[in-house]
Amino acid sequence: MLQPFKISTGLKDLIGRGLITDDFVAVFELVKNSCDAHAKSVQIRFGEGKIVITDNGKGMSRDDILNKWLFVAYSAKRDGTEDDGHHGDTTGRSRIYAGAKGVGRFSCDRLGKRLLLSSRAEGQPVQILEVDWTYYEQDSKQEFGQIKIDITESGNFPDSVCQPEGGIGTVLEINGLRSEWGREELLKLKQELAKLINPFSSESKSFEIEIVALDEQDEDQQEVARCATQDKLVNGRVENPILDVIKQRTTSIHVLISAKGFIETSLEDRGEMIYRIKESSPYRELVDDNVGIEIFFLNRSAKVMFARRMGLPSVQFGSIFLFRNGFRVFPIGRENDDFFGITRRQQQGTRRFLGSRDLIGHVEIEGGEGFDETTSRDGLIRTPKVEELIDCVRDKCVRRLERYVVDITWKDRFDKDVEDTSRMMLDGSSARITQLVSRLADTEGVELVEYNPNLIRIIDEKSEAFESSLKALELLAEKTGDEALLARVAQANARIKYLQEREAEAQEAESRAEARATMAERAAATAQARYGEERERNRFLMAAASLDEDTILNLHHQILIHASDVHLGVRRMMGKLRKSVPVRKEEWIDFLERVSFRNSQIMTASRFATKGGYKQQSAEDRTDLVVYIRDYVKTVSSLWAPRGISVDVFDDGKKLERAFRPIEIGIVIDNLVSNAAKARATKVGFFLEVAKGSKPELSVRVADDGEGWTLPLEPIEDAFEKGVTTTDGSGLGLYHVKQVIEGLGGLVEAKREPYSEELLGAQLVLRIPS
Repeated sequence: MLQPFKISTGLKDLIGRGLITDDFVAVFELVKNSCDAHAKSVQIRFGEGKIVITDNGKGMSRDDILNKWLFVAYSAKRDGTEDDGHHGDTTGRSRIYAGAKGVGRFSCDRLGKRLLLSSRAEGQPVQILEVDWTYYEQDSKQEFGQIKIDITESGNFPDSVCQPEGGIGTVLEINGLRSEWGREELLKLKQELAKLINPFSSESKSFEIEIVALDEQDEDQQEVARCATQDKLVNGRVENPILDVIKQRTTSIHVLISAKGFIETSLEDRGEMIYRIKESSPYRELVDDNVGIEIFFLNRSAKVMFARRMGLPSVQFGSIFLFRNGFRVFPIGRENDDFFGITRRQQQGTRRFLGSRDLIGHVEIEGGEGFDETTSRDGLIRTPKVEELIDCVRDKCVRRLERYVVDITWKDRFDKDVEDTSRMMLDGSSARITQLVSRLADTEGVELVEYNPNLIRIIDEKSEAFESSLKALELLAEKTGDEALLARVAQANARIKYLQEREAEAQEAESRAEARATMAERAAATAQARYGEERERNRFLMAAASLDEDTILNLHHQILIHASDVHLGVRRMMGKLRKSVPVRKEEWIDFLERVSFRNSQIMTASRFATKGGYKQQSAEDRTDLVVYIRDYVKTVSSLWAPRGISVDVFDDGKKLERAFRPIEIGIVIDNLVSNAAKARATKVGFFLEVAKGSKPELSVRVADDGEGWTLPLEPIEDAFEKGVTTTDGSGLGLYHVKQVIEGLGGLVEAKREPYSEELLGAQLVLRIPS
């Protein structure tokens, strides 16, 4: 004979406190039920030894309570009958539910021993249900169904609870609390509730959660008096301004898997679009689930801002959260959770890979099949869909974000302190971005939809990466069919060829001069050994006995290169004028800037030539930058400084070896001394200091006793913009200084305060990495 299972009252503990082991998760489950019931707001009230959860959803009729709420493990959401007969406003609400297991109601047992449920559906009386969970704990041999529940009807909600707004909705009054809810626990609950409904989505604002804790109101008022932020207050609406905090201050990647089987990806850096691509999706399991992923990398500046605005460090807020049908899947994203395996991967190389502590973001999925939460609410059941989702997050999001952050922004040690993309506009960074995007465009199956022309551009020819950047741009232009870009690249290549020919002529002349100099060096070997230490300190600036024929010939050919470039530019501009081609103001400014820089090279070259070999200072070398600056200031600047001005240099005796072009450093020093003279200074000081550490950094403070910043520059960084001047100069000197220092990966800062009582004029700080 067939026999049914007998169900013990112990089942209550198994599916209540046995599965839902976290108080916060229990509250989450009840709030999710309110959302599924079309509620627009939920109030969670603490006090008098009870928790009262009130929503303004559709409420429940007597039939709903008998045939749904009291039907253990049955879910009307799962079989599609949840909203049968409901004709209320469902505008903007997806009917994919947050819960569908039929056990979330047992969260009430997790929170307290007794439950008073009051609910009214439209046009129905109030249904009142009383449950004492301790009845199920007295005798485990008693059958579950033998314990009766008291259900009554009333015209009004009980006096002990707050009536829902509009008189329709559900109130859960939980008494006999099983846990203490002090201020610390309530603040933590508020923080966690802020992450329950996707805080990265603007749609989450259509559902509001409010916490009311009468016992904490006085403490809240004291916090308000101390100007505390909202995260320090228990009472009030649960809010999460995370998007406002991070959107314009982070590097982010956005991935969308469309129903048509494509992956659309866009990368943004602090509000600037870098690129957008489109490719076929290899993730066949995810096509119908509307998967959207958004991950943000927080640099140091963004982390500081996050902590200041959110009231806690980003690592304590969490990392990459997973939201299923608009609600968070707990505990994915919590600190120390590694659902996506990102932290394990970072352990293979902290300088090559990003970790969970560096990232914050969300994965949004819709649908139910294949994305089932475990009954214990500790993540998702591993299925083929879940495995594909993890692969997608790692391969299409984190790794592509790494290629930009690690290979580009981390190459510039000063970028981590900057809130905008100004450092990415530098030639070196721009060249690396160009190479990244060109490689993407050359990847089989990837379509480059859009890229940022302000970052992916033809960089200044003075940059080391100029030629490699041109090759990447040429490839990019060919892949995208951009004829205008191809034409600009061809013009730049022609210009490079012309300059290389001039350079070859100069090198030939240098070779002849070098051969003659070799004989002289041999003869002077004994004398040089005697003064070896002095020679090392002055290696760039050793004075020749006289301006012999070789020196003059060498100087002639080097100056010819720069003069020819000026001549070529003038001829091109004159051609436009003769043909009446319109020339924009920006073109004139760029033309004059190039002429000015070449003229600076000619002037610096001529000064060098009177002191020694030009070849050493024109080519890039790797040596002690401190020694070079000190010797240039003492030997060259002192000689050529305008009349009436003294130039001094002070250093801390430490070294900083790195590659640089001496002529460019000479241009920097010449421009700074010239600017001081124009500001009527009589003294200029160069103060050199090398910071300690694994990656030393040279700080050069330049100060004078001139008139200072005579114009009200706001911000003061405008002094480095092209054409801006506080004297009667061209406004290109400081612009050239900035170009050279940033070309070395460094940073230039203008200071409003004077350096000392003796040097009360302008002060600049040049920071150059090793």
